[in-house]
Amino acid sequence: MIDNFAAKDLYNCIDSLDSSDFQKFLAGNKSSIFPTRATNRATSLFKEEVVSIDLDLTTLDNAGNTLATARAITIGATTSTYSDFVGSTDTNDYYRFSLGTSSNFSLNLTGLSADADVSLLNSSGGVITRSTNGSNSSESITRQLNAGTYYVRVYPYSGSTNYNLSLAAAPVAIPDNAGNTLATARVITIGATTSTYSDFVGSTDSNDYYRFSLGNSSDFSLNLTGLSADADVSLLDSNGSVITSSTNGSNSSESITRQLNAGTYYILVYPFSGSTDYNLSLAATVGIPDNAGNTLATARDITIGATTSTYSDFVGSTDSNDYYRFSLGNSSDFSLNLTGLSDDADVSLLDSNGSVITSSTNGSNSSESITRQLNAGTYYILVYPYSGSTNYNLTLSATTATVVPGYSAISGYGLVNAAAAVAGALNESPFADVPTFGGANDWGVNLVNAPEAWARGYTGQGIVVAVLDTGVDRNHADLAGNIWTNAGEIANDGLDNDGNGYVDDVYGWNFANGNNNTLDGNGHGTHVAGTIAAGNNGFGATGVAYNSRIMPVKVLSDSGSGSYSGVAQGIRYAVDNGADVINMSLGGGSTDSVVQSALQYASSSGVIVVMAAGNEGAAQPGYPAFNATSWGLAVGAVDSSNQMASFSNRAGSNSSMRYVTAPGVQVYSTLPDGGYGFFNGTSMATPHVAGVVALMLNANPNLTDAQVRQIITATAGNVA
Repeated sequence: MIDNFAAKDLYNCIDSLDSSDFQKFLAGNKSSIFPTRATNRATSLFKEEVVSIDLDLTTLDNAGNTLATARAITIGATTSTYSDFVGSTDTNDYYRFSLGTSSNFSLNLTGLSADADVSLLNSSGGVITRSTNGSNSSESITRQLNAGTYYVRVYPYSGSTNYNLSLAAAPVAIPDNAGNTLATARVITIGATTSTYSDFVGSTDSNDYYRFSLGNSSDFSLNLTGLSADADVSLLDSNGSVITSSTNGSNSSESITRQLNAGTYYILVYPFSGSTDYNLSLAATVGIPDNAGNTLATARDITIGATTSTYSDFVGSTDSNDYYRFSLGNSSDFSLNLTGLSDDADVSLLDSNGSVITSSTNGSNSSESITRQLNAGTYYILVYPYSGSTNYNLTLSATTATVVPGYSAISGYGLVNAAAAVAGALNESPFADVPTFGGANDWGVNLVNAPEAWARGYTGQGIVVAVLDTGVDRNHADLAGNIWTNAGEIANDGLDNDGNGYVDDVYGWNFANGNNNTLDGNGHGTHVAGTIAAGNNGFGATGVAYNSRIMPVKVLSDSGSGSYSGVAQGIRYAVDNGADVINMSLGGGSTDSVVQSALQYASSSGVIVVMAAGNEGAAQPGYPAFNATSWGLAVGAVDSSNQMASFSNRAGSNSSMRYVTAPGVQVYSTLPDGGYGFFNGTSMATPHVAGVVALMLNANPNLTDAQVRQIITATAGNVA
C-alpha cells in the first residue's frame, strides 16, 4: 500500500508508470497525500494529475451506476463479497445476477461508516424488497427467489461510505412428482378448496401429467403461476385429447376456466422455451342448478330486507336470462351486487312492467352493482351474459328509508363538502365556487370543493394529521416539506429526550415492529399521506390540506398486517404527541375494546379520528369505522361521478352513524421512491375527509370532535 512508501520511493514509482498504470496505482490505494513538491520529481506527463487528484476516498468504483451498466456477478451457495463505495459522488451502485433455479437468497451490507440502504430489484428494475435501517447499521435481505435475472442496488441515505456486499443463493430442489407420460400421470384430487402442486419443466423434464376425476358436473379452474420461463398448459379428456390450452407468451401466468361434466381428465404442463419451476393451482366446484326463472312471467320470487340475501346461479349460452321478482312495502334504500364472475355478465333493475330502471354493465368479469332509493312496489332483476358463461352471486338488501333528513342507508350523509364545512366552522355561508383546479388527476380535490377553501386562505397550515398506516416515505419530493418532526427528540442519540417513552422517535414510531423506522415499504401509507398533504407545487399530486403536516405512525407492516393493540397504541401516541387529526385507512374483522378505549381517548382530547368504512360491499361499515356512531367519522367511497363504489361498505340504517363519502376510485397520489399511482378503496376516500377536517381546524382550531362530526355531516351532499 502507498502508506508504506518513503517520499523518494513514491516519486520514483510515479516516474516509472505510464498513464493507465498510474490511474490503476491510485485506485488501488485508499488514501494518500501528495505534497506539491512531488511535481518537481515526477515526470512532466503526470505533474497536473498528482497535484489535482483528491485521494481522500479512492475506493475503486466497480459497480455500475445505472441499471443498464450494472456490474454482472455470479453468486452461488458459497458467499461472495464485493467491496465498493457510495456517496455524494457515486449515488447508485447496481449489480446484476441470474439464478438458474429457485434459490434461497441472502444479502448482507456491512462495513458502513454512514447510512446506506439496499434494494433487491426484479428483471425490469421494479423493487421486490428493500432494507433501510438507520444510521450506519448493517442491512440484510433474505428471500426465496425463482429462477431469473435480478438486480441489487446499493445507495446512500446520508453521507458517504465504503461497504461490503455479501451475497449467496442456495438452490432449492423441487422434486419431480408429476408423471412424464399419460400412463404415469400423477393422480390428484381436486375440489372446491384450491389445491396447489409445485414442480419443474424444462429440457430435462419436458412433460408433466396430472390425472383427476369429477363425480359431478363442475366449474373447473386452473392457474399456472410462478414461471421464470415460457411454459404452457393443456386440459385433456380421458383419452388424452386436448380440450383447451393456455399458451400466453414469455413468463406470463396461464389459466383455464371451464364447466366440465363428470369424468376423468388430464392436465399437461410443458415448456415452450427454457426451464422453469411452477405452481399449478386447481379447483372444481359442483355446478349450481338453474333456480332463476328464464322469463318475466316465470321470474323467481324472492324476499329481500335489511339483512343481505345472496342467490347463486349461472348464465351463459345455455341459460341467457335469469329473472327475479321482489316487492317492497315501503320506500327503501335498495342495494344490489353481482359478484363471483368468471366471464362478462350484466344486471338490470326493472319496474313492474319489465321496463329497465337502471343497469350495471361493467366490462370483463368485473363485479356489477346498483344502489337506488325505491318506492313501495314490485320490481324485477335480470341477470344476463354479455359474453361467455359464468356462475354468479347476486347479493341484495333493501332497508326502509330513514326519516332523518339527508341520511341514506347507502351513502350516509353523502359527499363531504369542504366549501360548506370550513365555512360552517366559521359560522359562515358556504364559500363561493372557484374555477376547477389542476388537471384530470386532481378530480378528487375538486369533487370535495377543497379549492374553494384554499381561495379563502385555509390550506391546513399549522394542523398535524397522523397517518396510522404502513408508514410514509418522508423523503418524497411532494411530501418532504410537510412531514412532522418531534422537536423534543434528538436524532440517533439513543435517548428518550422528550420522555414520551419512545427513543429517537423524530419521525414518529413503528408499532408494527417496535422501532423508530416509519418508512413505507408497502406504498399504501404514502398514497394516503399524499392525498392529505402533497404539496401544491406544480407537479405530481396536490393534497386536500396541502400545508398541513403528516405525522407518520406505522401500525401496519410492509405486508399490510397489524394488530388492534398496535392500532390502539398508535392512536394514543398520535394524541399525546400533538396530532389534531388521525387518519385510519385500515380495518379488521371485529370490534375491539382496546381500540374503542383509544378512540374515546382521542375524542375526549379533541382529536378527530377519520376511519375507512371498508371494502367488502357490506350493508354497514366494518371495524373500527363502525364506532363512528360514537366517535370520529366513517368514510365510504364514490367515483368521479359521485356514484357509490361497488366495493364500498354502505352506511347502514342507523342515522347515528357519522358516515360521509369521498373520492375512492382511481385516486392519484404519491408512492414510495418518488413515485405516483392510482389506487382504489375506502382507504383512498378517508384521507380526503381527513384533509377537509384539517382545513376546518385551520379555520377554527377550537372545534371539538362532536362539533366536527356535526358540521361535516350537516354540510355533506345529501343534506346541504
